[in-house]
Amino acid sequence: MIGVDSPRDLLVKIDNKAELLRIARNYSPAAVAEAGKVKQFGLAIISNIHKYRPHIDEDLVGNPLKIRLIDYQDNELNERSEILFLRKCEEQNLHVRKVNYAQDVRMFCVSEVQDNASIQALATMDSVLSVKKMPYIELSITPEPFNTQLDVKNPVPDETYPIAGLLDSGVDDVPHLLPWIDGGNQNTAGFVEEDIDYKHGTAVAGILNYGDDLEQRPWTGCSPMKIVSCIVNTDPDNAKVQEVEMIEHIRAAVTDNPSVKVWNLSQGSTYEVMDNVFSDFAIALDSIQKEHNVLICKSAGNIMADKPNEERISQGAESVLSLVVGSIADRYEREGDAQPGERSPFSRKGPGPEFLVKPDLVHFGGNRHAKIQSFSITGYQCQLFSGTSFSTPRVTALAANLAHRINKDFDPTLVKALLVHHAGYNNTTGLDNSALLNEQGYGLPSDLNTMLNNDADEFTMIWQPSLNVGDAQIQDIPFPSSMVGEDGLLYGDITVTVVSDPILKASEGTEYCQSDVEVLLQTYDDINYVPLNAVGISSYYRNSERLVNPKNILAKELYSSKSWKSNNYQERTLIESEYKYQPVKKYHVNLEMMRPASRSNWLTSTKKWCLSVKARYRDAIVTDRDYDGVIEHTRATIIVTIRDQKHKGVAYRECYNSLGEHNFVHSDIVVQQRIEVVNEQ
Repeated sequence: MIGVDSPRDLLVKIDNKAELLRIARNYSPAAVAEAGKVKQFGLAIISNIHKYRPHIDEDLVGNPLKIRLIDYQDNELNERSEILFLRKCEEQNLHVRKVNYAQDVRMFCVSEVQDNASIQALATMDSVLSVKKMPYIELSITPEPFNTQLDVKNPVPDETYPIAGLLDSGVDDVPHLLPWIDGGNQNTAGFVEEDIDYKHGTAVAGILNYGDDLEQRPWTGCSPMKIVSCIVNTDPDNAKVQEVEMIEHIRAAVTDNPSVKVWNLSQGSTYEVMDNVFSDFAIALDSIQKEHNVLICKSAGNIMADKPNEERISQGAESVLSLVVGSIADRYEREGDAQPGERSPFSRKGPGPEFLVKPDLVHFGGNRHAKIQSFSITGYQCQLFSGTSFSTPRVTALAANLAHRINKDFDPTLVKALLVHHAGYNNTTGLDNSALLNEQGYGLPSDLNTMLNNDADEFTMIWQPSLNVGDAQIQDIPFPSSMVGEDGLLYGDITVTVVSDPILKASEGTEYCQSDVEVLLQTYDDINYVPLNAVGISSYYRNSERLVNPKNILAKELYSSKSWKSNNYQERTLIESEYKYQPVKKYHVNLEMMRPASRSNWLTSTKKWCLSVKARYRDAIVTDRDYDGVIEHTRATIIVTIRDQKHKGVAYRECYNSLGEHNFVHSDIVVQQRIEVVNEQ
C-alpha cells in the first residue's frame, strides 16, 4: 500500500501478475475466514478494485499544468517513472521542470499544452497521480485618499525590536514605514521595477506597525517592529504569479532570512478548499514551516464578487501549521454591513478537509461599507477596501511581539497556543458552536499584555511535553482551595488549549495528519499503586499508579444544553467535537453550568485534579516505525487557566503556593520589557 486517495480509497502498487494472483487468493472468502482466526485485519471489506484513474481538471488546453507523480516509496521506481515522464514531455515538445512542494510530493510544472492529445498522453501514464491547471496567487486593494496623518515613529538606536517577515508586494518608501524596513525590499521574485506595485504590501505593513494608532483603539497593544519585506507577488495586471512560483518565492525568502520566525502571508489561491484532500499549496506551506521552524500567519481568503457562492476558505488556508486568520466587523455603517463582532461579509469560512478548524482566529478587517485604515504609497493615511489581507497582520503583529517578549527559543506551538488560548467571541448571536468554529475559528485574540499576565483571580499553567505512543499523567495539579461554593462543590471557569506539532504525511490523503494529542482534565478521589504484572490486572496498565474514580470534566455530556447556546461567551461551553487528529483544540467550561447530578458526583471539595495526556498515531506512521525503527515524537503545548469568576482575589496566590507544596518543578515565563520608540512629527 503506497497511499490514500480519498477516505475510502487506498492506493496499492502491484508489480506483476503473480502478486495480483496472490492478492486474489488472500482475499478469497475461504482465505479470509481462515486468516481471521490468527490475525487482526485493518480492513473490514474491499468492495471494489480497479486501475487508478488520475484526477484531471477540465479546460486544460492553453494553460500551464501542475502534474503530480505517485510516490512509490521506492527510490528505483521513483527514478524510473520520472525518466519516463520527462521523456514523454520531451516527445510532446513540452517544457517541464521539477518543483519542490514538500518532501514526499513529486510535483512537476509543465508549460502550456495546446491540444488534448498531449494532455491524454501524459495523464494515461501509470505514474501520474493528477493533472491540474496551475493556480495563480492574487492580491487586491483599492486605496482611497484620506487627509489625516499620524506621527512618524522611529526606532531607538541599539534597541532590539520584534521582527516579522512580510511575504507580499513590497513596501514603498513612505516616512512612517521606511525606518522599520530592515535592509530594504528584497526582490525575491525577481520582478523588473516596472512590474512592482507596492500598494498592497504598503497597506499591510502599515497595519503591522501602526494598526492600533490608525484606528485609535487598543486592539493588539503591540509595539512597532522591524519588517523584513520580501517581494513575492504583484498586481496581476502587471505580472501573474503561478502557485508553483509563489511557493518557490516563499521558500527562498524564508531560507534567506533564518532569523525571521514569524511571517505574514496576506494572499492566496482563488480556488475553494476541498473536503477530501489537502491542497498542494497547503502541504508546501506546512513543509516550509516544518523545515525552518517558523510560523506563517495566512489570510483565510475573500469571497470573490464573481463567485459569491464559494464561501469556504481558499486553498492554502487549510495549511495545518499556519495560523489562518479570518475577518470580523468592528462597526456598522449602513445596510449590507455585518453587525460588530460578526464575520465580515467577504471573509471565507471553514471547515477545512476532515472538519479541520480553519480559520484559527479572526481579527478586525473591515466591513462591506465600514472600512479600515492604513497607508497609501504616497504616505497618506487611507481608507482601504476591506479584506482578510488586513485582519491577518494584526495577528502577525501579536505573534511577532509574543515571540520577542518571551525570553526563550522560538516555539511556534507556544505562540499559537497563547493566541488561541486568549481568544474569544464578541458576538455569538444565533450561532451554535459548530457555526462559531467555522466562521470565526477560536475567535478574536486579546491584547498582548493580557496574554502575558495573570490577575489575582486566575492562574495559568503551561506544559510542553514531547510524546511517543502512550499516556502521561500530571497528578495533583493545583486548584484554588477558596473556589468552593456554599453547597460544598467546586466552581470555576476553566480554559484548556492544546496545540501540537503533528507528524504530516502528504501521501495519506485525508489522513494527512498522522498524530493526535488528546487531553483529559480529570477529578479523582485518590491513587492506587498497583505493582506491575499484578494478578488480575490487565496488561494494559503498565504504570503502577491508577486514578480512583476519575472523570474528565471536559466531557460534553456533563453540561446543560443551555450552556451550548448562550449568547454570552463567558457562559458558553466550548468543547471541540469528536474530531480526532486536529492540531489545535480548545475547551472552555464553567463548572457551575454542569448538570446538578454531575456536579454532585465529580466536583466535591475533596476532589483532586489530574491532567492526562494521550498520544495517538495512525497506522501508516506505526508501520513506518516498525519498518525502519525510527520513533517520531509529537511536541505539544498545553495551557490550562483556572479563573475565579466570583473575584475573591486569591486564586493566583493559592495555586502558586500549591505548586511548591506538591513539589512541582516550575518557572515563570520571562518576558522582556516594553520597547520605547521615538515619535516625530
